[in-house]
Amino acid sequence: MNITDILTVVLLISASTLCIALIYFHFLIAKSVRTISTNFEHLSIKINSFIDSAHELPKKIDNVTNEIDTQLKVTRSVVSDVRKFADKLLSVETKMRDGIVDAAAPLSKNLRALGKGVGSFWKNYKK
Repeated sequence: MNITDILTVVLLISASTLCIALIYFHFLIAKSVRTISTNFEHLSIKINSFIDSAHELPKKIDNVTNEIDTQLKVTRSVVSDVRKFADKLLSVETKMRDGIVDAAAPLSKNLRALGKGVGSFWKNYKK
């Protein structure tokens, strides 16, 4: 065996080793690509569900806004009814007070006049 045969054998062994390494690294690269592909599929599914929920969000916000408007209208109505009822109570109280004052003032005048009349009668009677 001469040097050329030895170099040829070394070259063939090196080429075989390089082929084996190439096959192994090709396998690792293919596995990484499959993992990346799987991750992209999962990400795509999550993004699609996010996009769907993002499309539903304005509808839900609109529903919540409508519900809030309805509740505000009901609250305003209740407050208005309470205000009207309070105004009625105050007007009834004012009417009652005015009625009592209007009825008591003449009675008070009449009682004073009667008292003065009785006083005058006794004064004149004693003379």
